[in-house]
Amino acid sequence: MYISVYLSFCVAIVSWVGVGISTPIHDSYINYTTVTGYFLQDEASTNTSTFSFIDTNFGLINRTYATDATYDPNGQKTQWQRFENQIFRLNRESGRKVQYKLVFMGRHGEGYHNAAESYYGTPAWNCYWSLVDGNGTVRWDDAQVTPEGVKQALAVNAFWASELKIQKVPPPRSYYTSPLTRCLTTANLTFSGLDLPSRHPFVPVVKEFLREGISGHTCDRRGSKSYIQQAFPNYRIEPGFTETDQLWQAYRREVEIDQDIRSKAVLDDVFSTDDETYISITSHSGEIASLLRVLGHRPFRLATGAVIPVLVKAETVDGPAPITATVPYEAIWTLSPGQANIMAVVHALDDYYLAITLLITIAYQLFFFSIAFSLKFDKLTDFAGGTNFVVLAILTLAFSGHNHARQIVCSLFIMLWGARLSGFLLFRIIKTGKDDRFDDKRDKFWSFLGFWVFQMIWVWIVSLPVTILNSPNVTQFDQPAFGTGRDIAGVILFAIGFILESVSDVQKYIFRSKPENKGKVCDVGFFTWTRHPNYFGEIIIQFSIFMIAVSPSAYGYVTGGAFSAQYAAILGPFFLTLLLMFVSGLTLQERPGAKKRYKSGNHWESFSRYTKRTSILIPFPPQLYEPMPTILKRTLFLEFPIYVFDPAKHADQNKIREREAEEGNSNGQQSGQSSHDGHADGQIG
Repeated sequence: MYISVYLSFCVAIVSWVGVGISTPIHDSYINYTTVTGYFLQDEASTNTSTFSFIDTNFGLINRTYATDATYDPNGQKTQWQRFENQIFRLNRESGRKVQYKLVFMGRHGEGYHNAAESYYGTPAWNCYWSLVDGNGTVRWDDAQVTPEGVKQALAVNAFWASELKIQKVPPPRSYYTSPLTRCLTTANLTFSGLDLPSRHPFVPVVKEFLREGISGHTCDRRGSKSYIQQAFPNYRIEPGFTETDQLWQAYRREVEIDQDIRSKAVLDDVFSTDDETYISITSHSGEIASLLRVLGHRPFRLATGAVIPVLVKAETVDGPAPITATVPYEAIWTLSPGQANIMAVVHALDDYYLAITLLITIAYQLFFFSIAFSLKFDKLTDFAGGTNFVVLAILTLAFSGHNHARQIVCSLFIMLWGARLSGFLLFRIIKTGKDDRFDDKRDKFWSFLGFWVFQMIWVWIVSLPVTILNSPNVTQFDQPAFGTGRDIAGVILFAIGFILESVSDVQKYIFRSKPENKGKVCDVGFFTWTRHPNYFGEIIIQFSIFMIAVSPSAYGYVTGGAFSAQYAAILGPFFLTLLLMFVSGLTLQERPGAKKRYKSGNHWESFSRYTKRTSILIPFPPQLYEPMPTILKRTLFLEFPIYVFDPAKHADQNKIREREAEEGNSNGQQSGQSSHDGHADGQIG
């Protein structure tokens, strides 16, 4: 609804000039809304990937209407007859500035361009194959329908015949179609031979603005006016239709808002000049998606050959529409033939990029492992892990052939995080010289390789939200414009997490770099509120990226298997969280660190006080955390018993007694000296 209002105020298109639209000021404009409650396709609960218009009577909901009591008191009319009467009443009772129309929107049957995209994969198609006329065997410029596409259109024709006869569906009184061949053919196959009213035969009007989203793809370049007149002599072509295609540009495409503007223009033209209530539009997936946005309808992706009716309320609103103009077309990404062949291999592996990213990760890690093991060189280990995230993000974004803001933001976020992490760890290892973690593994091939295998798993799984977002099975769907509530929340959380992790790493490094702090507890900066601010920041970062990446599914744009895949990608941040909490993070830092301090007596008392007043992970004021009941610390604040060090249970008692005895002798000597000096203050054990 909101985009309809916005576009209504912004545009009343009267001319199209290459890359822009200019609009004069009018004293009124048309506002469109979808009237819900009548069709399943209007309901948020309907799954677009499993919806069948044939199995559901065009999606018409089996319900009663207020008009039934007088129109069909004996219950003998069909659902469609009663719905037709309901629309009649809506129009009769509306004011002169309001009209209701039922628009049947049909997508063309499968074209050769659809088959080619399925064969080569979306990335290779978008960046190379779609930009040429064909592959030497098949042509797809202004694509014809395939035999499967013909079959789909004929199935819809048979369905229409059944619905007209049995359900008494009101047939369209006016027909409109895109000028592209696949739509011209589909419309003809769909409506030819039907028992239509003699006053309203199938004579479609060819309208320029019903074409697919204009891009550099040759399948979107229409044929000439003369070609259409010759191939479809019974069709009417709208006035002003140019002989050659003046809108298509090689290697460039219109942006989404521009498409919505021309979609509103064509609707304005139809609703202003056509008095019929029942209208058919044969168009394309992208253009139907645009029409639905203008009508305020939920996103609903149609399969090839599919049809959905939409009940539209059009209200003429007094007031001028401001002058506006579109932005220029944007450039599209391209590939060389060799790169396109590589992309075809990627597509053959899988359309979620799971296999190709796994293979790249394995190769990347094994390359650095070979260097580290051969040269006994620790400095590249963590660097290889962090930079692997950068590599996967860059490649999957490039493979996708799309540059949606959400993909770019998520990819940049994980690249920024990976680059900072690897850069900091490389700097630190250069300063320290070696990594103590590998002292018992560096010379053992299988033990050392085991670490690198685990690093492969870590990189691949944590990258999943971005990998799947950039994959063809997700990018084939439309996306909500970047800036949703989830997007904003995700950006804010990422900023918080990134600052928390990066600043705390620097704070700890500076603290430990000072000789006077050797062995002391780092309780400065963020470490006053949590013992592991870097871990908490890292967890927040990964969940924020997932929050942004899953937006297309959360808002209903992505459906089916891609919907499930996007939500399954939450495995990435959960895996990282479990890793930090139960494998390589807190479990190695907390109890073992405390045990080591207790055994050596290295600032144990100050460390013990620090753990009692400071949250283990979630930042919290120490003044409030220290007096908190233990049960809350162990549950709400995640300080599980596995992290807690109890000297009576976990320390080597023999060594402790030996240390206490040594301390006792030392203290006894000091006490005797103190008594001699007249400053006796007691003796410890």
